Amino acid sequence: MFWFGWILFVGIAFWVVPPVLWFVLRQLRPVLTSDTDISRWPRVSVIVPARNEAAAVEQSLRSLLKLDYPDVQLLAVNDRSTDDTGAIMNRVAGDDPRCQVIHIEVLPDGWLGKNHAMHVAAGMATGEYLLFTDGDVIHEPAALRSAVTYLKRKRLRHLCLLPRMIPGGFFENCIVAFFGFAFAIGQQVHLIRTRWPFAYVGVGAFNLIDAEFYRSFGGHTAIAMDVIDDAKLGKLVKQHGGTQDFIGAPDLLSIRWYDSLWGVVTGLEKNGFAALNYSLTSVMLCTVVFFVTMMLPYFPPLFLPLSETGGFLATVLLWHVMYGIAAVCFGGSIFLVPFFPVAAWLMSFAFWRSAWVTLRQDGVRWRNSFYSLDELRKGLYR
Repeated sequence: MFWFGWILFVGIAFWVVPPVLWFVLRQLRPVLTSDTDISRWPRVSVIVPARNEAAAVEQSLRSLLKLDYPDVQLLAVNDRSTDDTGAIMNRVAGDDPRCQVIHIEVLPDGWLGKNHAMHVAAGMATGEYLLFTDGDVIHEPAALRSAVTYLKRKRLRHLCLLPRMIPGGFFENCIVAFFGFAFAIGQQVHLIRTRWPFAYVGVGAFNLIDAEFYRSFGGHTAIAMDVIDDAKLGKLVKQHGGTQDFIGAPDLLSIRWYDSLWGVVTGLEKNGFAALNYSLTSVMLCTVVFFVTMMLPYFPPLFLPLSETGGFLATVLLWHVMYGIAAVCFGGSIFLVPFFPVAAWLMSFAFWRSAWVTLRQDGVRWRNSFYSLDELRKGLYR
């Protein structure tokens, strides 16, 4: 038991510490105009797909029109909305000629709505770079200029930025912080710039990509039916030899991910099971790993002498410290630290619920569209 505890600690430390510290210590700060060394700013086409997002889309679009970037084309895509999203987009476009609205009335077979909307807009884009972003993200004026400066200096094909999460309720913040924490660990983000094939990234809030490179592999065609479209775009980049990076940008982007704890749980209904390739075996395997690594270390110190359980106590402390660092970084607070196991159980529940709901209804229902499990499994990009 003594050696098992310390072996577990070393394994978890090797798995967790590098990606968390790598991400936390690398933040993209606003770049002043005087600090840039770019002689010609490339044109960027910003693509914003939205379906029934009347509550947030206007603020997001207007924040994009306030960007201090010199050459922006804004393509707002109204994807079959049944609320006022299209009318709001038209009003914003009427106030600024840089904004063009694309209204999609019919979804062709073999496409998810959002993926199709982005693909259509990319075909109409005239920029040297494409920025795919969601309709509820708030962009600070220096966001795009800072991102393009970083991308050009690092000679990247693809750059993802993670926004600051606007805090909500306490337990909502717990699970949001855990999601970011788990994302950094699961993607092993410190290896993204290497050739390691399983370390890739995509962020729906900010996917900036070289347009020519994007078109060279067919754009969204290969991931037309993949629910995890943002991450799979990153996988396409990696598999086609493109350089990419992932960095936090809390001073440049912000988003209220969902409006409550239950909103986060139901919001993961579409993505949770999809992230595990709609495989119950994968869900069960992840549950075993979750229990052994995150829950098991709490029990030996309750029943065995301290001399035999030092490794387990060190593991528990490590989880809480790393989670606390991530929580502060993702918009939470240091007061979330004791609630690491609660956050872990909440996330596990969200993923199991996603699997149960998807299997029960034999598919995914998202924004008033239904996609059968059979077509989703056939459309997975592996």
